[in-house]
Amino acid sequence: MQAQSEWWFDSEEREREITGVDNRDFAERSFKERLTLGGTGALQFGTNTILGAAPQVGYRVNQDFIVGVGGTYYFQRLKQVFGNSDSEFYGGCVFARHRLVTRIFAHVEWEHVNYQTGLFIDPPARDWTPLLWVGGGYYRGLSDRLGAGLTVLYDVTENPLNPYDNPTFRGGLSLGF
Repeated sequence: MQAQSEWWFDSEEREREITGVDNRDFAERSFKERLTLGGTGALQFGTNTILGAAPQVGYRVNQDFIVGVGGTYYFQRLKQVFGNSDSEFYGGCVFARHRLVTRIFAHVEWEHVNYQTGLFIDPPARDWTPLLWVGGGYYRGLSDRLGAGLTVLYDVTENPLNPYDNPTFRGGLSLGF
């Protein structure tokens, strides 16, 4: 005697749960399944201490194209002979990423950051600075929903108030829902 029938059982869903691999056509995926969560972080200690993160949320428009938004917050402490100098910067961004070939992508990002401009002015001045990043990177999927990547970006505005190095290198993780 059978207590339950399997009329409700979705073998493809069960396979995704066990293996982590989604073989469905991309158009069949829900809004939530097209979302990605990723970003970068910084952790450095010493004479120049930096703590911060830049999380990003993206939406897969199709298999090769992601658009999204992100935030930025970094704290920096410079230990100097005459005392510590603390500063922070924060902001937001919108980005687009397109896969060119397997594991290689192009990236464009408009970021707006607010940071302290006068280190020796009391009270310190703060300015908003727009940046337009263009570049590309390498992404390696670790599973169907988790991956890691390295991105090289160049600020094409060449803004002298850019608080980052130009070009800048980013590394991070990405998690799909």
